[in-house]
Amino acid sequence: MKITRPTLLLDEQKCRANIKRIVDKAKRARVKLRPHFKTHQSHEVGSWFREEGVSACTVSSIEMAAYFAKDYWHDITVAFPVNVLEVE
Repeated sequence: MKITRPTLLLDEQKCRANIKRIVDKAKRARVKLRPHFKTHQSHEVGSWFREEGVSACTVSSIEMAAYFAKDYWHDITVAFPVNVLEVE
């Protein structure tokens, strides 16, 4: 397979194990986990967080918030509410 554009490649088992580990750590610390979805930008990876009980996320733009809202994420924080590159 030849990759010609930016593409997310990951080991699903390792990723799911990492998600479980950070969810468990947040539970032990009694804090609400709000992972940043900037890196994966993926409905599928987002669903792995949801399967572990995560109900909130952070994104980098209004466009990315709309993307995850389409997948029924309702508690979304936009880390950078104004992107000067997107201002007309």
